[in-house]
Amino acid sequence: MGTISGKKLKFISYAYVIGAILVVLGHSTPTGNSDLPIFVDQIRTFIYCFHMPLFFFIAGFLFKYTTDKNKKPYVRFIKNKAVRFLTPYFVLSAIGILPKILLANFVNDEVSFDIYYVFETIFNPRLNVWGHFWFLPTLLLIYAISYLILKCYNHKILYRLLLVLALLLAVLPINTDWFAIKDICSELIYFCIGIFSCNYIVENRNKIFRLPNAMISIIIAIAYYAYMTVNNFFWLDWLRNLSAIIIAFLMIYAILYFSVLFEEKGNRWLDFLDGKTFSIYIISWPCQAAVEVFLNRVLQMHWYITLPVMFLAGLIIPLMFLHFYKKIKHQPKFINLVFGVN
Repeated sequence: MGTISGKKLKFISYAYVIGAILVVLGHSTPTGNSDLPIFVDQIRTFIYCFHMPLFFFIAGFLFKYTTDKNKKPYVRFIKNKAVRFLTPYFVLSAIGILPKILLANFVNDEVSFDIYYVFETIFNPRLNVWGHFWFLPTLLLIYAISYLILKCYNHKILYRLLLVLALLLAVLPINTDWFAIKDICSELIYFCIGIFSCNYIVENRNKIFRLPNAMISIIIAIAYYAYMTVNNFFWLDWLRNLSAIIIAFLMIYAILYFSVLFEEKGNRWLDFLDGKTFSIYIISWPCQAAVEVFLNRVLQMHWYITLPVMFLAGLIIPLMFLHFYKKIKHQPKFINLVFGVN
């Protein structure tokens, strides 16, 4: 996540921002709230079908775009990504583990003060102290094979085979969260499509992205999700996964359309948030979790109060932190890495 320099790819910056807002919104649903309406949880589940696939698609897209411009040696590339992703992953996890154990009665996760639990939070990213951090090692491990994927791109047969393999892994993933294996299986298809569609989108985006097509994509995605939900077809794992892929690509197309539109029209709010998305992603959930514990678990307030406050906390607190932090004349590089500051 981050800023993309140059007007030509401003729409990708906007797509990043939209994705970050969707992440915060998806994390704003209070858990364990008995008065939460079903439709609110269904909206959250719908958002979860595509908000993270959008980031993996953009990651693949930008990987292709930037390597075409300036291909870094593989070791240096992976080292830079590892430092950027693993610094917040380990540091903030270490900071958060003790408070999470002490507040075990207020959280849904099973926590314990032993070596196995600590080991599990590190190497099973879905069980990390901050659950949203699963994204960081998953993307890093996909980046680890990114140069191989790029080589396949230059051979039609290989990249078609790779797409088939990635699709099969997404529909029938290896069912273990250890070392982010299941998430890699689920998200690899979006990274690959991002790579393979990059040049075509950059050269033809004004022809590709049209308002009627975007509206049709949104309508089909919502209707399909509603149909699958009402008929309870999501209990079939492979069908649920395939449906999520269909919905994801429909919504990614729609988001890219609006991103291109905002690039043409300009949008000061998206411009303001541009370059802050990685920090928002890292900082937002701890802030939202604290708000949820206080409002939902302690005060037991209604969801229609807790949800908007969680959403605002997930956006405003990271922005306030960045505002005051950037006033510091000499910003420590380590702190920049921990909080994803550009």
